[in-house]
Amino acid sequence: MPRRKMTPFARFFIVMLIIVPLAYFGASWYNGEDPLNVRQYLGLDEPAKTEQVSVTPDDDTSQADLKLQVEELEKKLQQCQQELDKLKSQVNKPE
Repeated sequence: MPRRKMTPFARFFIVMLIIVPLAYFGASWYNGEDPLNVRQYLGLDEPAKTEQVSVTPDDDTSQADLKLQVEELEKKLQQCQQELDKLKSQVNKPE
């Protein structure tokens, strides 16, 4: 047997010491607030760190590559336009 019996008020008080802070933290977190600035401790508020890398392109090769790429894309565009015209003529052709 226990030496002393715990009174109902003592039980209520101990339970409230546990429940009230948990309820406060839960309600604050649910409302979008941060009760103890936990986000700062965990690093959730800081934006992602990105490194900036400077690249010096080779002017001679990059310009030649770009011109070649532009020519290829222009040829592809012309082919697509021709194909589109063929498809339009097929759709508009009465049967």
